Amino acid sequence: MNEHHFNVNLGGMIDILSNHLYSTPKVFLRELLQNAVDAVSLRKNIDKDYSSPEINIFVETNKSLSFRDNGCGLTEEEIHKFISVIGESSKRSDNGAFIGRFGIGLLSCFIVTDEIILRTRSFKQSDKVLEWHGFSDGRYDVKEIQSDMEIGTEIIITVSESHADLCTFDEVLESIKYYGMPIPYPIYISSADNVKVRANVLFGTFKSDEHENALEMGRRIFGVEYDFLDYIPLVSKNGLFSGAAYILPYSQSAASVNKHRIYLKNMLLTEDGASILPEWAFFVKCFFNTDKLRPTASREDFYKDDLLSEAREEISQCISSYLERLSIKKPALLEKIVSLHGTALKSIATENDRLFDIFMPYFTFETSLGIFSGAGLSHYQNTVFYTSDINSFRQLRPVFAEKNEMLVNTCYVYEKALIEKLGETNKAAVEQMNKSLLDDMLEDAENKEDFKFMLNTFSSALADYDCLAQLKSFSPSQLAAIYSINADGEIKRDIGRVKETANDMFSEMLDNFEKEIECSASAVLYLNSKNPLIMKLSELTDAKKLSVYARIMYIQSLISGGFPIRAAEMNIMNENLIKLIEWGI
Repeated sequence: MNEHHFNVNLGGMIDILSNHLYSTPKVFLRELLQNAVDAVSLRKNIDKDYSSPEINIFVETNKSLSFRDNGCGLTEEEIHKFISVIGESSKRSDNGAFIGRFGIGLLSCFIVTDEIILRTRSFKQSDKVLEWHGFSDGRYDVKEIQSDMEIGTEIIITVSESHADLCTFDEVLESIKYYGMPIPYPIYISSADNVKVRANVLFGTFKSDEHENALEMGRRIFGVEYDFLDYIPLVSKNGLFSGAAYILPYSQSAASVNKHRIYLKNMLLTEDGASILPEWAFFVKCFFNTDKLRPTASREDFYKDDLLSEAREEISQCISSYLERLSIKKPALLEKIVSLHGTALKSIATENDRLFDIFMPYFTFETSLGIFSGAGLSHYQNTVFYTSDINSFRQLRPVFAEKNEMLVNTCYVYEKALIEKLGETNKAAVEQMNKSLLDDMLEDAENKEDFKFMLNTFSSALADYDCLAQLKSFSPSQLAAIYSINADGEIKRDIGRVKETANDMFSEMLDNFEKEIECSASAVLYLNSKNPLIMKLSELTDAKKLSVYARIMYIQSLISGGFPIRAAEMNIMNENLIKLIEWGI
């Protein structure tokens, strides 16, 4: 049997790297930096006298780049084995200190250049300086050269014209900051005009307050001017990661995608936290480093395995535990977080029991007794009734308010599920209202003839508002009237409210919408025959005065039902109250 070997098309490999494996050609900077970091780390492990690790990058604008490290260097054997063999890793240890597992880091430079020059002096053979010269067509040569370079490695590339924009001082500085901010060794960027700055410094000046230092670090890492609300330490009990989650000071939906800074062995791996952060952590931006998780081949995400699942669970525990502590030590801060991210937090609290317990006390709900927090609902001694029909809530609100009973409006997203969960967890007795409750409450009144003139006058006075007056008997007797409206009538009210501030063109469009609504669109003002005021009004024979009372009671019923009040309707109230004053009533 004849044995054959695969042939590798280097041009095809480079195309795979640039168009399929890596998300941006800029990644070659990350790979060069990673090679330098790994070389320095390896020398620290084998050279006890090594005390000044350093990486220097020289930029010749739009032309060339030089990466220089004083790490372990390479022997000729290592050059042939690790640099010139695609897929071989030069990392000689499995102790987790190195990230480069795929041996393709240097190859990524061919995305932006046709040739690479590598010069190196090995710690193990310090009497030789070697030069490796590689080309994108697969050729390379190695030779010994005369040089006074110190132990370490220098890689020089001349960038192609199509990628010259990647080879500027500012671009390289920002990229190195971006990829390697937490690297523990000094990294310096220099230019031809003798500018030299350190790229990986998180703090300019340390403050005495550790908390302020951490917040300042967050601002520097993410390049923001605003202040985060707080930070959450991310420390793995199993040593899988360390870092911080910064709480955003602005509202954001649960579907929002944040850009994080997730590092693997101090080198940026990804800005996408989907694989390691819990889905509900939308209100934070995370910065952390891990040494133990495995990267994918592109080193732009984590390999999905049990260790990743473990880290994800630990991060979830870190954030949840912080929020629980916050509810005890800094409830005002937790309340602020909920006020900013309330709607989105409600969505996750319905699915997560632990987060429900943390956030539910701070959520607010509209009720017949005013705005109540989740904590207030939990402490309410009687049954908490709820309805998800806004019209039912508005109609029943004054009834429950007069009885001093609790009715919660759960027509807003997630609120019904939260109230039901409150009952399921035995934190309150809850009961959903029947939509026909109002009809069940309204009984036919006796002595209708005694109220006939008043009813006719009220209906005439309210005809312009598509509202009819009807007499009913209901409890409590202190409640004089209830306003009720059907769905089409509600739409007509909304259109009328919008038309008050719309321009001519938009008003004409709204007029057309209004004409399409069924003629049955109407509202009813139910008058309570048991109420002393209604009884007194039934004795009046002055239609003009009754009409004034009708309009005032109409607006009062809208207000008590929580209906949006139009500007014209407030004018109605004011005008008719003035008439009562003028009459001396």
